[in-house]
Amino acid sequence: MAPKPKQVWDGKEVIDEDDFDYATAKPGDFVTQAVVDNAMDCLPPVCMSARCSQMGEPYSSKLDEKTGEWRSTYATFRKVGGEWPNGIWEYCGHCFRGETVERGKEMDHI
Repeated sequence: MAPKPKQVWDGKEVIDEDDFDYATAKPGDFVTQAVVDNAMDCLPPVCMSARCSQMGEPYSSKLDEKTGEWRSTYATFRKVGGEWPNGIWEYCGHCFRGETVERGKEMDHI
């Protein structure tokens, strides 16, 4: 059986559900709709909007320098192209609720 061809978006490989791994994923990686669907099906999402989709279980807490408060972070994806069921999403890392950019300070960096 021949390996399936890799999908490319904006010059980068799009990672599918067979190859996506949170341990090795980096913000900026492109993923398939199926990766996001799997993440949203794990638990009820904490955020699911036109802006982003975020897993319902917090990953960690960081100090939000804008508010001075500790806030939970979540595995975050934002839609960059395509239509369901073939959408392309960008993995954004672990972001505050409703945000798509990692920021804040972790406890050992204070």
